Amino acid sequence: MLPVSTEKLHNLYLSCSGRVCTDTRKIEAGSLFFCLKGENFNGNLFADEALQKGAAYVVVDDENIIKDHRYVWVEDVLTSLQALSHFHRKYLPTKILGIGGSNGKTTTKELAVCVINSFAKAKATGGNFNNHIGVPLTLLGLNDEVEVGIIEMGTNHPGEMKVLCDIAEPDMGIVTNVGKEHLEGFKDLEGIAREESELYLNLIQHNGFALINLDDPWLGNMAKRFKECFGYSIDSPNADLKAIIHRSMPQLEIEFIYRECKYGPYAASIGGTYNAYNMLAAIAAGIVLGGDVETCIKAACAYIPANNRSEWRQTKNKMMLLDAYNANPSSMEAALRSFAEMGTDSAVLLGDMLELGEHAAAEHKAIFDLAVSLRFKELYVCGPEFKQAAGGYPNAFDNTGLLLSWIEKNPVSSKYVLMKGSRGMKMESLLPVLE
Repeated sequence: MLPVSTEKLHNLYLSCSGRVCTDTRKIEAGSLFFCLKGENFNGNLFADEALQKGAAYVVVDDENIIKDHRYVWVEDVLTSLQALSHFHRKYLPTKILGIGGSNGKTTTKELAVCVINSFAKAKATGGNFNNHIGVPLTLLGLNDEVEVGIIEMGTNHPGEMKVLCDIAEPDMGIVTNVGKEHLEGFKDLEGIAREESELYLNLIQHNGFALINLDDPWLGNMAKRFKECFGYSIDSPNADLKAIIHRSMPQLEIEFIYRECKYGPYAASIGGTYNAYNMLAAIAAGIVLGGDVETCIKAACAYIPANNRSEWRQTKNKMMLLDAYNANPSSMEAALRSFAEMGTDSAVLLGDMLELGEHAAAEHKAIFDLAVSLRFKELYVCGPEFKQAAGGYPNAFDNTGLLLSWIEKNPVSSKYVLMKGSRGMKMESLLPVLE
């Protein structure tokens, strides 16, 4: 028996109307089920269950479990899933926009969906589905009705971005910035820059088009490799698209300049200088793809964040900024500096930044010192790293639960509240006692 070719697998995929599943709890009738393996599970063991629940075919890499034609044998299920998605990507007429970077990928992706959908049909990565499995599944979720596929690409160890770029082979690309992310895997900023640059290298190799944040020194330097690109900026006079920020918080009041024409000022639904860059990236993508400039700007300004990202929550007595989906030293610093613009009646609740490895102690100390220097009315930190960094500071807690218990008995009095930490800290669990 020979393993099924990628082309034949694609024919089966089309016969299943593009329905693909990898989780028996979410089986769709008539779907193509991939029996993926992990450290603690073997998807081949769920092949029979997938068929019983309605899958049309199961893709397996264990010949011994094959019973009939519904079992599709490949040498490796994950590799076949990735190869199928790349084949499908080449099969479609859809333009692919790849988004990488240390901070703001998901917000930029969501903004780009809003902008591009204002003049064309776009579809994007769902949630944070941006890894070696999520990217293939996103590509397989596209059909020929989608004009632009927006693919978020995340990485936490060297080599992963190249794998994702080789699968998606984007026509256009954005790297939001180069910041202190996943230092446990990348060691330093140079390692991060090298990893993120894989998106630009892929674009160069395939005659793709780059959108460049010219205010990031790493990215500005990378831009020199392109014969032609589109630059966006707040500070650089040489950018194709520029922003002038009149007010940063709680929502941006922002003006744009494109080809010496001014647009605005506009009131956006998100705040923070860091989000101005995300807006610029999305608007730039829209312009390059043929959208009307003002239409693209208005669509970006109308975007309202959710999913615990830059999300304002209004209560009777408080305005709370929930930014608890992810955190690293670069995003934490940007959030603190922007939130300081809210004035003296402000409280900040910070949770540990994860995946920093040997840099954890120094980076948490630097962020704690910055928060103290910004003189917020109230400052609370939680997690073992912040607890250690804070020394004898009284409002430092070992975990989120202990901070929650403290706030229940000692309510936060400030009008404005920022909550930020890595996903594992679950800072959103503090909302009930703050509301």
